[in-house]
Amino acid sequence: MTLLKWPAKNLAADPSASQLTQLLNSLSDVVMMLDEQHQIKMINQCWQDITGISIEQTQGRTFTDFLHPEDIASWTQLMQNLRPDSKEVIWFRLISASGELRWCEMRLQSMEKNKLYPLSATLCDITPQVRNEQVRHASYRSLQSLVDRLPAMLYRARNNISWSMEYVSEGCELITGYSAENMLNQPQVSLGAMIHGEDAGYVWEQVQIALENRTTFSIEYRLTQADGKEIVVQDKGRGLYSESGMVLGVEGIIFQTTI
Repeated sequence: MTLLKWPAKNLAADPSASQLTQLLNSLSDVVMMLDEQHQIKMINQCWQDITGISIEQTQGRTFTDFLHPEDIASWTQLMQNLRPDSKEVIWFRLISASGELRWCEMRLQSMEKNKLYPLSATLCDITPQVRNEQVRHASYRSLQSLVDRLPAMLYRARNNISWSMEYVSEGCELITGYSAENMLNQPQVSLGAMIHGEDAGYVWEQVQIALENRTTFSIEYRLTQADGKEIVVQDKGRGLYSESGMVLGVEGIIFQTTI
């Protein structure tokens, strides 16, 4: 019987185990293999770079040993719903050797067709992106808090006779007597209905002139609050336009000029 042999050129091209290890360790993402008990059976060098935990301290341990306690429930649920043909993506926090949290995105799938285990996973450190997003959210919350504390009403309204509100700051209650919730998209509680009847036409006309000329407007008029009290306010704003030049609405700030 003649034994089949691979051609010499294929043998030369076939990577050795050390070369495969070198290849895996050169990757900037974590690559790992998990068994049925979700123990880590193989993992590359990037894991140590991200977590500060050595490969020796990691292999053989259950993956949940490294998860933030609040994320274990999500991981458990994912594992319970996993199927051989599944390709899942999950975000979670790892606890590094120093105690620092590292946000990661994991892509998980079965290694063998029609067989759930072992699992292969790639894990990407997304901590910088998450931190940037957290900074943006914190900045937004700080700005929103500042806006809501102003003794004025910031608004964005549709360009109709009612000046229907699409956004209004919490300061609207100080100016109008109505809460922001009551003023948003509520036709029965509209800014237009609060403007004194003798001033409504003038306000509409001045805003339309400003919109046509693409200039800001500054208008003083009388406004009736929810309790029936009449006050004088200053309304400063400008138009919102589409790329084609169509008027999308107006935005501005209203503050009381008399007590």
